[in-house]
This record gives sequence, C-alpha cells and structure tokens, in this order.
Amino acid sequence: MSPASVLIVEDEPEWQNIVGELLADEGHSYRLASTYASALAQLDQELFNVVFLDMMLHEFDLPVRGGSGWRLLDSLVEHRPRTRIIILSGRATAGEAARLMRDYPIVTFIDKSEEDVEIQIVDAVRQATQAPSLRIQTFAQFNIWRDEVLIDRWERGQAETIVKLLLTRRAAGGRAMSLDELIEWLWPESDSESGRKKLLPLLSNARRTLEPDIEPRDSNFLLRCSGGYYFDLSGDVTWDVLDFQRLYREGIHQQRAGAKERTILAYEAARALYLGDFLAEDRYAPWAIPQRRALQNEYCDLLSRLAEVYAALGRYPDAVLAGRAALEVDPLLESVYRQLMRYHYCAGDKGGALKVYRNCVKLFDELFGEGPSPQTKHLFEDISNNLELPC
Repeated sequence: MSPASVLIVEDEPEWQNIVGELLADEGHSYRLASTYASALAQLDQELFNVVFLDMMLHEFDLPVRGGSGWRLLDSLVEHRPRTRIIILSGRATAGEAARLMRDYPIVTFIDKSEEDVEIQIVDAVRQATQAPSLRIQTFAQFNIWRDEVLIDRWERGQAETIVKLLLTRRAAGGRAMSLDELIEWLWPESDSESGRKKLLPLLSNARRTLEPDIEPRDSNFLLRCSGGYYFDLSGDVTWDVLDFQRLYREGIHQQRAGAKERTILAYEAARALYLGDFLAEDRYAPWAIPQRRALQNEYCDLLSRLAEVYAALGRYPDAVLAGRAALEVDPLLESVYRQLMRYHYCAGDKGGALKVYRNCVKLFDELFGEGPSPQTKHLFEDISNNLELPC
C-alpha cells in the first residue's frame, strides 16, 4: 500500500480528528475541508487519491439528498472519476445508503453510528489505496496479468518496451535507469531534450496501461528516484524471473546441505518456470541480450546440478534428460557432455556414452576445427576400455 493524499470533507471537528489520526497512523497525508466551497478550492489546488465525504456540511434543515455533500459527490464523479470516494455519514437513511452504493462508484458507505466505525474507516482507506496485483512473465514471451486479467493490449509499443527495459535492469540486480539511458536505448539518434519530450508521455502511457484507474503520477509500479525511473517490486508483484532465481538459490542451498529430495523439488520448480529464453521476442534487442545470456547460464547450471543429484540417487534416465535439456540451451557445454557420457555408462549403456562423445567431437570440429579437451578424451578412453568409473 502506497502513501495516499486524502481530503477529509467533514464539518465536525471530532470526526476530522478521528479520521485524520487514523489516516496518519496508516502513513497517509491529509487535508481538511469543512464546506462545499473549501472542498472545491482544495480539489482545484491539489490532486487527491481519496476523498472522505460527509453528506451534510453545516446543514441541519435539509434532507441528505439536498445537501452540499451530495452535490460534491456528483462533481467528483463527473470531473475526477479516478478519485476514490468514501462516504462517512451520520444522517443518511438505509435507503439513501443503498442508493449511494448502487448508483455511485464509491468505495464504501460508513455509518458514523456503527460501533466499529474506526475499523471500517481503516479498512476502507486500505481498500481505496490497495494497488492491484501484477503477475509478470518474461520467460519465452512477455505478459502481465493485472489482478489475474491479462493486459492484452498496449496502446503504444514503446511504452511496453520501457517496462521491459526497467524489468531487465531489475533482473540484472540493478534498480533505476536514468532518462538518458532510456532515451539512448529507445532513440539512439535523439538529443536529450527531444528524447525527454517523447519519453515522458510514454511513461504516462505505460503507467495508465498497468493501472488504468489512477492518475499516472500516482503509479504504484513505475516510480522515479534520484537515479531515474525504476519498476517497484515491493507490492503484490510476482515475476517468473524472481521466482526462478529464488528457487535456483534454494536448490543450491539444499544441495550443499545434502538434502537431495528437497534439492530436486526446488530445481524442478525453477525448471518449470523457464518456459523459454528471457524476452524471446526481443531476441536482437541489445539491451536484453546480456541478461538473457545470464539467465541461460543459470538455467544450464541448474540443469547440470539437477542431473548430478538424480545420478547420485541412481536415477540415470532423469539425469540424462536434465543434461540433454542443458545442451538444448547451450550445445557447447563440454562438461555436460562428460556428465552424459558418465550417466549412460553407469546405467549400462556404453553405446549411448560413446554416441554422446561422437556428437561432441563432431560439433567441436565443425565449429572450432579442433576436438574436445583432454579431460573429455580421457573419459572416452576409460569408457572404451570398459574401466570402472565412480557412479
């Protein structure tokens, strides 16, 4: 939950204090308005995320429907549709409360006479300021789900690219990208001034795509800091890259601890997330290539480690499949060829082991004009001579 700017439209000092203290405890800032006119003046001067609205403001002889609070509600709905509205009233009837909930896009209606009114106020502001959940996929293809609904259309392709750039920086362990960096990647030929004029509207467009119900400046995800712009991951965000790396590290930890079954669970869970290369549709984008390669290396290392654990349990078919999967990503991993030779041989498949060696020799000869390393050749000779190998 991000700190919000709240306007409390309330004429009773007691209730101003109650709501104000509760908001302050939740980390929000607020301003007060006790009349219709002062509320309009505040709204003209400042952008508020949330408005707490009393329906009757210094009006004791009017019906609720005729009060200035209701007029202010109509004005908010018409002119500030993205402002979240919470009604706080002590005079509205059950029918009027039902009508407000039915006919107006308010967060909720709170009756001041309820015993748990303070709890309701806190719950309402939390609901009003709750950022949506995001689920991000960057392996194989790029997708983002907002509250489990796929964002299937980006109004501007370069707005989507900005999100990818910022995520790539986070995946690499960094945080922010400066405006100049973003401009350089998007428009290499642009000067700084013209690039900024194009970049800022794109950032607003990206923010609106991620969160269409808020003002772009109130984004919960694309934030600005002294170093530039960054994608904030502190909220309700799940991302396949982060989950993959977490599980990869967990597998290494369990493997070092000798917990083989737990190691397999962690590695296999990470393996299932790697549906394909990082941002595969941006294969030739120079900003994506280094991180794609880094994740490929982690994935191949994971598969090699997984194969080791399977082999240690005598599960050679599983070990072979893991090794082959690593070579599909990087066919030049000579250490994996040696693993596969050993696993075939330990499983009683000498022919399979020799075939792996021949494939390695052929590939290295075609690409480099030379054979594999002495270590690989030595293993081949041991297998050819039917020597006993540690399995």
